[in-house]
Amino acid sequence: MKLPSLLSNGEVVNFMLYTYRFSGEKDYYVVEKGNVRNSKNPLVRIHSACSFAHVFNSQRCDCKSQLDDSLIEIVKNKTGLVIYAWSHEGRGVGKWNHTRVYMEQDKGEDTVSSYEVLGLPIDKRDYSDTVEILKDYDIKKLRLLTNNPKKVEFVKNTGIEVERVSLTAKLNEHNESQIITKIKKFGHYNDEDS
Repeated sequence: MKLPSLLSNGEVVNFMLYTYRFSGEKDYYVVEKGNVRNSKNPLVRIHSACSFAHVFNSQRCDCKSQLDDSLIEIVKNKTGLVIYAWSHEGRGVGKWNHTRVYMEQDKGEDTVSSYEVLGLPIDKRDYSDTVEILKDYDIKKLRLLTNNPKKVEFVKNTGIEVERVSLTAKLNEHNESQIITKIKKFGHYNDEDS
């Protein structure tokens, strides 16, 4: 279906929107600009759901700015995909536990230790379904918009050639500690170093 979208830069752009459903009712939106099936090296963003950021514009993470920046970059490129993973809310622990994690952060835990004190996996996301979507588009090579080395390695290990395209984190007083923790504890790429 057609999806006219208001981008964060004020521009309204037409995308195509598709939905995918995998076993276990794992749902994905796929937003396409241009004809990705005929593109040799499209821009792709694999994006995890984050209700706090996307619905309520929470400033405690960089989820919304990464999505906004990815859509703008894809429009500039004229071809690309955003794969939006609903089942990845809260790094895969779901909306309920994502709220509990935020509550632990209010008590002083960071974005890793807040999961640990609750006995939750610090990152439960599985990218297998997203790779199936990439294969459905017959993508052999792509430019992946991410700072997460886990995403890069997972896609590379499936035989798809990956070039990482960095996203600059927009730091503010509410998210700075989370982004620093992701760099230190998850090994996320630091765009200022890349």
